[in-house]
Amino acid sequence: MHNTELGEVNAKLEEVDPHREDKEAITDLARKQTDAWAQGDGAAFAATFTEDADFVSVIGEFVQGRASLGRAMREGFDGFMKGTRLFAPEVTTFRFPTPDVAVMVTSGVWVIRPEADEERPEELSIQTRIAVRDNDTWLFTSFRNTRILPHPGANPTTSVSATH
Repeated sequence: MHNTELGEVNAKLEEVDPHREDKEAITDLARKQTDAWAQGDGAAFAATFTEDADFVSVIGEFVQGRASLGRAMREGFDGFMKGTRLFAPEVTTFRFPTPDVAVMVTSGVWVIRPEADEERPEELSIQTRIAVRDNDTWLFTSFRNTRILPHPGANPTTSVSATH
């Protein structure tokens, strides 16, 4: 394929999804969080956030600011989260309310404890991240992590699904 043909293909892809490159950049930012988690590196995890970020953990802990988040994550990695593994989500959706703001929802995220060989349903969560672009750089400014619990009376084999 010639360069002009590649350019035409890329232009058509942009027409299909004008946010493709932004989604890739934001997905890469979330991957950096997963990598930081694997390394037990609170500072690297926090580096994916704006200085004034808001973070709500799966247990409802509210942390404000990148520096505080870095300390909280370091304490977690040194304590109750030590050796845990974070797995990629089953479903990821994006919405762009403005060109420089993105809402990313990741559902079916598993944290596996060091002693576990498989996922436990009580460890399943859904996360909502709000990313902002400043000077062509995406960072998360808000993060909320929520456990996925079965609805009372629901069939326990029913899974959570998302629409795109």
